[in-house]
Amino acid sequence: MSANLNTFIKLAIINDMTESRFDLILTGNLAPGVSRDAAISKLAALFKRSIEQVEPLLSGKASRVRKDLNETELQRYQQAFNAIGVVTKVLPAAPKLETSTSNIPSSTPHLSLCPNGTPVLSDDERQHPPVAAPETAHLSVVELGQNLSDNGGMPPLPAPDTEHLSLAATGTALLPETRSAVTPPVIQTSQLSLCGTGTPLLDPRPKVEYRIPNTEHLDLL
Repeated sequence: MSANLNTFIKLAIINDMTESRFDLILTGNLAPGVSRDAAISKLAALFKRSIEQVEPLLSGKASRVRKDLNETELQRYQQAFNAIGVVTKVLPAAPKLETSTSNIPSSTPHLSLCPNGTPVLSDDERQHPPVAAPETAHLSVVELGQNLSDNGGMPPLPAPDTEHLSLAATGTALLPETRSAVTPPVIQTSQLSLCGTGTPLLDPRPKVEYRIPNTEHLDLL
């Protein structure tokens, strides 16, 4: 079956011998005496494109504008480019890749190629090896409520060391005595005396006389 499948999907490169095919190339050059601006405008109208899109075609580099033309189509395009003044070049068209059907066996019309990644076998066709049962000969069942561990649970915690501790008599202050509040110093007032009522506390100020400005020369508007 593998030989038939390889024959079925084999690709062969064949040449079309019934009619010659051509590719039309723009050389990127203009005929002598042709204005470049005028040629670009006519080329844009021919391709129905903007001037910015067709301008690179006349930059001096070859560009393939049409491919796989027959002789009649080639002559029609050449005449249009010659009328504009654009220099063209003709190359044979590249051969096509076609599927060879001459060696496909007639006894396999029901065969088809599945997409990449499609499982070849269905779930029923696949072999499922039996799953081995786990080994349980070394296991046993204990009575309900029995400890599963032989050590009887967590080991007891060690007792804390209390040799450096002692008990004080009842009523003993556990905190050291705090210092008494500091007595503020006594302010000496023997050198002070009280003045009589109405005694000015500040030195007398000099009397200031204010002069009334002369307004006789002023008039009200």
